Amino acid sequence: ELHKNGNLGRFCKRMLQDSDYSWLGGVGVSRMAIGAVANALWDLSAKIQQVPAWQLIVDMEPRDLLEFIDFEPIGDVLSPAEALDLLQRAQGGKQERVHTIYQQGLLAYNTAGWSGISKEGLVDQTRKMLQAGWPQIKIKVGASYSAARMKADEARTLLTREDIDRMALEAANEDAERMILVYQTIEREDPRADKMKVAIDSNQVFDTRSAFIFAHQLGLELYQASPDYRVEWFEEPCNQHSPMAHVELQQALDRAFEDYAPPLRMPISTGEQGASPTTFKDLLHAPDLSGKTREKYAIDVIQMDYSRVGGIGDNLAILLMAQKAREEGRDVRICPHTGGIGLCEGMRNVQAIKQAWFGPDNLAGVPDILEFVAEEERSVHEGVFTNPAIVKNGYYQMGREPGVGVDYSARGKQDYTLPGGDAWLASDHFAQLARKFMQEPR
Repeated sequence: ELHKNGNLGRFCKRMLQDSDYSWLGGVGVSRMAIGAVANALWDLSAKIQQVPAWQLIVDMEPRDLLEFIDFEPIGDVLSPAEALDLLQRAQGGKQERVHTIYQQGLLAYNTAGWSGISKEGLVDQTRKMLQAGWPQIKIKVGASYSAARMKADEARTLLTREDIDRMALEAANEDAERMILVYQTIEREDPRADKMKVAIDSNQVFDTRSAFIFAHQLGLELYQASPDYRVEWFEEPCNQHSPMAHVELQQALDRAFEDYAPPLRMPISTGEQGASPTTFKDLLHAPDLSGKTREKYAIDVIQMDYSRVGGIGDNLAILLMAQKAREEGRDVRICPHTGGIGLCEGMRNVQAIKQAWFGPDNLAGVPDILEFVAEEERSVHEGVFTNPAIVKNGYYQMGREPGVGVDYSARGKQDYTLPGGDAWLASDHFAQLARKFMQEPR
């Protein structure tokens, strides 16, 4: 009966509202642990009903879905009545959208350039992604800035603000060279009319000021090379725990580039380490910090995670706040984070719920897109899970297997069980780590 009458939602919400838990702060590994229980119950309910986990949610009555959400901390931007209205209107055309999800899948992108990769390696990876038909890739930037900061720290050098600004500027020029090579490779070798797009990610290495200097200079360098060299988004430029740093950066860049024709923009994205819906409330419904208008503002792309928040209920709240922002005129994209083992499998369900409710695009017709992470040396999907995440022709394939799809296969258990799994024994380093983990007090 867990899937009926709002029972699942009420139970998940009650765990997060426990007073002792709230005293702990309601974030971090404790919230992830509650989220793991909530997602496991969601998975179990879907298996009992013999449907995919996302389909279980999509088929629920709108009023039952409200039971998942604690509206108290987000009620200033989304009331229960507004959420119900959004869900009721989402029922129109829902079955056609569900059919498209099963037939076509969910648009996906991949990472081509990790930190430290050479220019030649980056071009080679870009070619591989083109040959595989990916619609978008992501490239890591800011590595030289981070290395310069670490070198100064090791030398116990006291950097001035001018030193930090110079490092950000130099890093932008260096990364612009690397990215121009990527764009040139795409121009030459991508035969598609809709050529492969490029996003960037710096993994939180900048403060707000150095992030602006870096992003502003990078945007100018690419624009001067060609106005067509557009960045889909700049992911996590600032500390992951400061949503307002990203909002401030987005607003500053929008003002700096507002007079360019053809348009020049540097969309900002973050959210993979956002622990609760309140973080996303700030990212989606912030004020205009310049004080010039009374309008709300939002970053361009939100990237919530499957396991960082408190389970499926938190992600439903985030989806509804994002849709509310869209209906108020902010063309935010919903492009969730995946990454490590199991995250692609889990997050495809949340993105499928979003697409079944609200469609594949934002208000401007720009498609939402879901990250896919693969490794050349080993599979982290097929052979690891009984229902692995599979991408074909740039789309996650969505089957009808019951549950979330994070059940380890016999081979997956053999590879990853501590301490004797084959993956742990693949090198002396991993074997030592596995033994250390097992020796830690419990």
